[in-house]
Amino acid sequence: MNNLAKTKIVATIGPSSWDETVLRNMHRNGMQLARINASFADFEELDRVASLIRKISPRISLILDTQGTKIRVKALEKEIEVKDSLVISSNEQSQGIKITYPNLHKHLNIGNQILLDDGNIELKVTAIEGEDIVCEVIQGGILKPNKTVNIPSMNLVFPTLTEKDKEDIGNAMKLGYDFVCLSFVRDKNDVLAVKELLEDSSIKIISKIENQLGLDSFDEILKVSDAIMIARGDLGVETPLEDVPILQKRMIYQCRAAGKPVIVATQMLESMRETIRPTRAEVSDVANAVMDGADALMLSAETSTGKNPVQAVEYMNRIALKAESVMQLSPIYGNTEAGIESDAIAKNACFLTQNLDINSIIVLSESSATVGSVTRHRPNVPIYSVSSSIKKVKQHNLYKGVKTFYIEQLADDRDQAIAQAVETIYTHGELDLRDKIAIITGSSIKDCTSDSILEIVTVKDILD
Repeated sequence: MNNLAKTKIVATIGPSSWDETVLRNMHRNGMQLARINASFADFEELDRVASLIRKISPRISLILDTQGTKIRVKALEKEIEVKDSLVISSNEQSQGIKITYPNLHKHLNIGNQILLDDGNIELKVTAIEGEDIVCEVIQGGILKPNKTVNIPSMNLVFPTLTEKDKEDIGNAMKLGYDFVCLSFVRDKNDVLAVKELLEDSSIKIISKIENQLGLDSFDEILKVSDAIMIARGDLGVETPLEDVPILQKRMIYQCRAAGKPVIVATQMLESMRETIRPTRAEVSDVANAVMDGADALMLSAETSTGKNPVQAVEYMNRIALKAESVMQLSPIYGNTEAGIESDAIAKNACFLTQNLDINSIIVLSESSATVGSVTRHRPNVPIYSVSSSIKKVKQHNLYKGVKTFYIEQLADDRDQAIAQAVETIYTHGELDLRDKIAIITGSSIKDCTSDSILEIVTVKDILD
């Protein structure tokens, strides 16, 4: 499909999408980034999916989503029905449901609420007998292996990084993943610990905001992260459900102001796990996330275990396209890491697209910050990012409205590099000879590192 939305689609890969033909069709219909959830994957799975994705297209970005410090049900071999009462325990010898958090019984009191499977099952603690937590079932349901356990409004003690997370991140580095997505980020120290682990790796960090601690420290987390994911599943369990839409809009605005990509995730087309069409409410949810200004939208169970992974991607792209068709340039203020001069140039380039009939903006920069500084204003014209780093090409995939191009060796001379870039984009059918374009490049002054030149030209003038 050539008619792809500016808003990028992240699809989670699982049993429903392991087939190569299914993955190809998902990519054709709009999947530009593939997420692998480490909660359900080992090294062999990370390797197998990465190899398959690269076989389909080297342009698809790979995201490893860490398991994090989430409490989960463990040692449950098959699904069970939960009704009337349930015993939860961290004692391996107990007959109750085992969990991954040791000594939970020491932190709880009678009357505490426990939520299983993202809140689909609700329990109330009625007794604590040694390591066994006896619960009354307030809302029953089917409990499947490895599902989540939440205790709202309680700050439990977790390590900054689990051993599994360290191992998974190490594997992602070996396999050349493009992003690591950190679950349950509480403050900037969680992000800095991963940066230290990554050392000089070029992998970018996406911080997931999904609890009150992350919300409380959002400003400092945003500052040290490369991107943000609004993980509405646990966020809607850890905070009041009615707060989530407001929090979503607020975080999207803050990310845009900082020029950093933001992903909206969880249950966007949840009904398509079973059905061939989304509900009207889900269509509105996706459209509103697009109009809020999200860079990307994520499909979770819809593409990993659902019955209709290809159709889910197709519908998400269709909804995003329709929402984008009524959107206009949306200038935003605040400084990004690109610097004051580059921010001013980027903003004015976006304004000029309305006044000078400019067809596109081309960014020749190795700096993701410059690309973010442009795209945060959400211009209606395409933004082309050109780089000699294939890693940058795949990481710029995450930015809204950005199309990426790779040139193995960009010339050192600015004029030659511009000619290379325009010719490459033109050859791919993205430009017409009569098109007027805005080009943002670095300064031609020796040792000047800021991106400080904005040039308006026609394609024909460059290619002649």
